[in-house]
Parts: sequence; C-alpha cells; structure tokens
Amino acid sequence: MMPKAIRSVLLLLALVALAWSPAAAQAPAQPTSAPSASSVPDRLFQAFAEDTAVVRSQWWEGQIDFASWDSFDVSTANLIVAFQPVRDLEVGGRVGFGNTSADGDASDGTGATDADIWGKWRFGTGGGPAEFAVGLLATVPTGDDTAGLGFDAFNVEAFGAMRYQMRGFTLAGHLGFRINGDGTIQGYDIDGKTSAILAGGIIYPLAKTVSLVGEVNCESERWEGFDSDVRLLGGVNWSVTSRGMLRGAISVGLADGAPDRRFQAGYAYAF
Repeated sequence: MMPKAIRSVLLLLALVALAWSPAAAQAPAQPTSAPSASSVPDRLFQAFAEDTAVVRSQWWEGQIDFASWDSFDVSTANLIVAFQPVRDLEVGGRVGFGNTSADGDASDGTGATDADIWGKWRFGTGGGPAEFAVGLLATVPTGDDTAGLGFDAFNVEAFGAMRYQMRGFTLAGHLGFRINGDGTIQGYDIDGKTSAILAGGIIYPLAKTVSLVGEVNCESERWEGFDSDVRLLGGVNWSVTSRGMLRGAISVGLADGAPDRRFQAGYAYAF
C-alpha cells in the first residue's frame, strides 16, 4: 500500500500539471531565463545528480548541510564535483565529513559520510522545449555507521529525468527506483528494500543573476521498518561572479522518514 504522504504529493503534482497544461498549449516555449552575465547554470539541490542539467565542463562546490530529526541532528561539510568528459555526458560525485548529536542512548560521533557517484546522459537538446536524461547513481558505504553518518550498504539508483521550458521558468522532474542493500546503522541491522522515487522542481529566474528553486522529492521506504521520505524545498541560486554561484536552501519533511528541517548553503565554481 502506498503511504498516505506519497499519495498526497502525487495528487498535488497531478493537479499542478493539469493547471499548467492549458497555458503550455496556448503559448510557445520561451527561454527559461533572462540573459545572464554568469556562465554557471542553475542546478537543483535535492535532485542535483538526477536532474537533466549537465555541467559545461567542471563543477566544484563546497557545501555545509544541517539536518534535524526529533532526537537526532547531523551537521556535515560536503564536496560536490561534476565533469562533462564528452558531450552531454556528466559524471560526478559527492562526499562529506560530519558530526552527529543524538538524544538518549543513541550513538553520536564524527566521521565521513557515504559517497554518491553518478553518471547520466542527456538527450533531446535539438532546440525544442523539452530535454531528457537517463542515469545511474551508486552509494558507496564510506560513512561511519556507528555515528549515524552511513548505512554500511551499497545502493544503486536508476532514473529518468525531464526538463520543460515554460514561459519564464523551467519545470523539472524525475522518476526512479533504488535497490538498497542490507546494512547497519548505530549497531542495528537493517534489511534493504527496493524504493520508488518521484520528484518535481521549478526554477524561476528573478533577475539576470538570481533564480528561485522549488522542489518536492518523494521516496518510499528504503529499509524494512523505515518510513517513506517526502521533502519540500525552497532555495536560491545567486551568481556572484561569471563563474561563481552562492546557493542556499531550506527544506521541511512531510513524512517521518525525512528530516523535520534541513539547511544547505554552498559556493559553486563552474567553468
């Protein structure tokens, strides 16, 4: 049975799509943003890897990340890198080092996080309003599971994504599934499941150098006994130089498997 939170978000996404479809039919597609002095493209936050966007050459981003549950807090410093080795192919990775603080008898500590590695291929960029991508994302258990910074499990996600240019803004979305391995966290064994993923986003340029980002990400239970993960995010991309961008976002959890609140802030250098 699909969790109630995910059913609600699916209904919300369907209503949004129906509301926008008449406007899309009446107006031809326009560029998604005003001409910018920056060469740094707008990227999503929660779906950075799964989005159809591909870096022009290289992307280097340092990021701080704070997430809080009822009795557990996680603070990390992350490095995100991505390259385009050949046209329309992006490969990248993300890893961090952090600290956890837990109430009660739960363990906390300091250590590395699990690492994500991905590759995706973009297609359909022949000048139409839509572009697509398919890819794989693998999670490598480099994190300290005793401190709650990793799950001691290999996971593999396959996804398909699309961006669509509307008048003055961009809609994005992706579908996927993740095969989650059996693992351990804070001394507890966990049994992996195959989870389903549905996500949507919007990028709205406010000016030549500032864009608003909205995202909703839904994932069903990844491990036996865990809850689904549904998050709503609002963020800002601000191009402060021709190759540098300040990025910040706040998200809230809409299901028990997601952090109650999360704050991300970083600086990206792209060329």
